[in-house]
Amino acid sequence: MIGYTGTAGRARRLAKWAAVFGVALIVVLLWSGVASAASASVVFRGSSERKQIALTFDDNYALDQSLATLRALQRNEVPATLFLIGSGVKSYPAINAEIVKGMSRGLFEVGDHSWSHPVLPKLSSASIAYQIGGGTDAFQAATGARTVALFRPPYGSTDSRVAAIAGSEGFRYLVLWDVDPRDWAGGSAASITQHVVSHAHNGAIVVMHLSAPHTAGAIAGIASQLRAKGYELVTVSTMLKGDRLFLDVSTGTETGQAIARLVQEGFMSGYDGNYFGPADTITRAQVAKVATLVGGLHTATVDNAGAPTFADVIPTHDSQGSVRPYPFDYVEEAAAAGLVMGSTDPDGRPVFRPSAAITRVQLAHILARMARQLKGYGRETAALEAAAGVPVQAAFTDVPEYAAADVALVAELGLMSGYSEQKFEPAAGAQRAHVALAMSRYLDLPEAWPAD
Repeated sequence: MIGYTGTAGRARRLAKWAAVFGVALIVVLLWSGVASAASASVVFRGSSERKQIALTFDDNYALDQSLATLRALQRNEVPATLFLIGSGVKSYPAINAEIVKGMSRGLFEVGDHSWSHPVLPKLSSASIAYQIGGGTDAFQAATGARTVALFRPPYGSTDSRVAAIAGSEGFRYLVLWDVDPRDWAGGSAASITQHVVSHAHNGAIVVMHLSAPHTAGAIAGIASQLRAKGYELVTVSTMLKGDRLFLDVSTGTETGQAIARLVQEGFMSGYDGNYFGPADTITRAQVAKVATLVGGLHTATVDNAGAPTFADVIPTHDSQGSVRPYPFDYVEEAAAAGLVMGSTDPDGRPVFRPSAAITRVQLAHILARMARQLKGYGRETAALEAAAGVPVQAAFTDVPEYAAADVALVAELGLMSGYSEQKFEPAAGAQRAHVALAMSRYLDLPEAWPAD
């Protein structure tokens, strides 16, 4: 999911989501003029070293033509990067549904093509910030599906200011093209096919349009002829990723190395082969699974299927009638080991809230329990508390008393750190990258002494 930074980004997103759902909302939109991230990198093509071609499609208007093109792509198993216009999302739910269908098959990815398709360099900075992200915001609001941090400026019109604002709005790449069959002009399917195939080269990014009148009829020929020439059809993200593990992870940092380690050892996975989502929050059930795997607690045997610990984590079954391990078995294993705990709902039932985003303090609790119960750390803290009759205080002023000992332990062991010497931000959502880094550090902890 694309993340937005700063007040302007949040206000802009609220305004556009309100427009998508027909909700009246007054927003004062400000843009500081200062990018809070690096400018988006402008790309026209991929590597010439790989025999890959990316077919990309702009717009999401003209219902019949768009549906025909999307279905032709799926029939021919063609990966595609789709750049959507936000103002069209609400008007064409059938297009959205067809896109989601292709996403579920691993064929489509959705990038942004602005809110209403203006010439961006002619706009004020505030208006550019409002426009960028309009397509992905609307599509996420309408479908709940993830989008990618790729932005295509309308008409391919851009400049350094547009790239800077796109970067500040969370977009890593500004994607242009180097093969254009001008399908929007109404050429025949045969002419579109001939242009694409004759201009094909390693790393080509082809621009076409979902709503062009004859593009659907060109898909089969384009796909078959390019494949016959030995080209691999890929999404833009796959093309840009190259040899990297994920497009959104740099393995040159401690966090990136931790993510690579957790993925390679089978403890975590990405959303797909291109994206890990390091800044995304992570659910309580997902962390229970990671903790169980990292702690070496997972077994092939499913326990408690007939008597679940939590009312909201019950067994589900596959087509053969076997219990699916996730989330039920992992949550049960983590609970049996004392690594996770639940709460009580209004009816007095124990619940775990598996889909809720885990907070930093909840992650600290799990890590502290793992350190104590699986590696023998922190016994002296418990002894001090018992002797003094009062809980040990954390160094962070914003950590509640009930969590002070756990936060102090994970900080002392170097598993987690605060945002400053005084602030831990306990209620903030833990990010996927946070979990990978903390669990990697846990793996490197030697045992304090054998557990009793």
